[in-house]
Amino acid sequence: MLKKYYLFRRNNGVFYCQIRLPDGSLSVNKSIGCYNKKEAEDVAMRWYITGKMPVRTNGKNKEETTTDFLSILNNIRTYDFSQDQVQEMFKVLKQREYVLSAVFAKSIQAKPIEEYLEEFWNSETSPYVREKKLKGQPIHTHYLSNNQSYIRNYWIPRLAGKVVGEITREDINAIFEDDEVMKRAPKTVNQIVGAITIPMKYAFFHNLTEKNCYDGIIKCSNKSKPRKILTMEETKALFETEWENDSAKLACLLSCYTGMRRGEVAGLRLCDIGEDRLYIRHSWSPYDELKSIKTGEEREMLIPPLLRNMLLAQAELTPYGEGESAYVFFGLVPEKPTDPANWLKYMRRALKKLGFINTEEYTIQSFRHEWCTTALSEIGDKRICMIGSGHKTDSVFANYSNHIQKEEALKKIAVAAEKLFLPLVEATEKVEYKILDEEEEVACETEVV
Repeated sequence: MLKKYYLFRRNNGVFYCQIRLPDGSLSVNKSIGCYNKKEAEDVAMRWYITGKMPVRTNGKNKEETTTDFLSILNNIRTYDFSQDQVQEMFKVLKQREYVLSAVFAKSIQAKPIEEYLEEFWNSETSPYVREKKLKGQPIHTHYLSNNQSYIRNYWIPRLAGKVVGEITREDINAIFEDDEVMKRAPKTVNQIVGAITIPMKYAFFHNLTEKNCYDGIIKCSNKSKPRKILTMEETKALFETEWENDSAKLACLLSCYTGMRRGEVAGLRLCDIGEDRLYIRHSWSPYDELKSIKTGEEREMLIPPLLRNMLLAQAELTPYGEGESAYVFFGLVPEKPTDPANWLKYMRRALKKLGFINTEEYTIQSFRHEWCTTALSEIGDKRICMIGSGHKTDSVFANYSNHIQKEEALKKIAVAAEKLFLPLVEATEKVEYKILDEEEEVACETEVV
């Protein structure tokens, strides 16, 4: 017959015992906390009969544990469970609301968070990027690069050592307690948060985590500071003054006349210049190089003969002989146009010549804002202006714009543009284009469009 318990004494003279559990196994060694054998036997027998043992015998905590529970613990310690059996146990614990979630060893949820995030924002390895491309949703290299920087600078230092399934909403919200992070612009803070919430949302919907740690994150107010724009009088003075680089002057003049984004101006090729219009098909980015325009939808813009001739004259100066595919604002190598940051540099120098002090308040994008503001004031119909600017941010408004005849809208835009901006073109002195050397072409400033 198996003994009900075993007693033994340690070197310090204190008695320990092992109790026979209901399943026949023995409990772990438990200190009885006394030096007298008879007293130790009484305690051991009481533990066996009642089926209860104190968690600690020498502390203030009088919490007890049962021998049934000790049997369960023994089985857990010694039994070789399958993955399905472990999941079934946790399923029961979740049903009884003892646990909310669990991360299983060697499961996809146990992937190190730093490895997952690096892979997620990598254009070569990311399943997210692959899915976006398969669904016809462009995702640009510049965007991926920014998120890689946010991950490495802000998230991996905070989360390293954890696995995907461990990340909680509290882990993400803690970023708002970082004084250095909160010194950044609200838009930047939201981008930092997005660099983690986007991959975690993807992880949740692809069973990489059981935790929804992306909903309920209250982001910063994203109200942007109004873009500083020139008045029409200031703009006229700007283009009447002499610039250090006439190619930059023409690029800015084109943005002013058409409202084109700076990347769209840089991406303009000879084949995009029609008889009476420009075909705005591409945009240039140092990260993604030649790509589709921001909305993914090509648009047209009627231009006057004078501006068309100036663009053709600029394109003819290219030394590369690429024909119709040549960039109008060519760069130092055939396959790349000039860096738009150079235009910003020369534009601000021209503004300084006019007496402007805070020239950093003005960017190439300011011309686009000026175009939208003045064109809307002249035309009075936002739907027509959106056809010219290519804005598609308001889905309802975009549906309205679909009911307008494009050619009629383009003509109305052309009339307004000639009235507003043609004097700027006419006032511009005859362009004598200068081809800069490589050192001069190095951009000294950057601009986020």
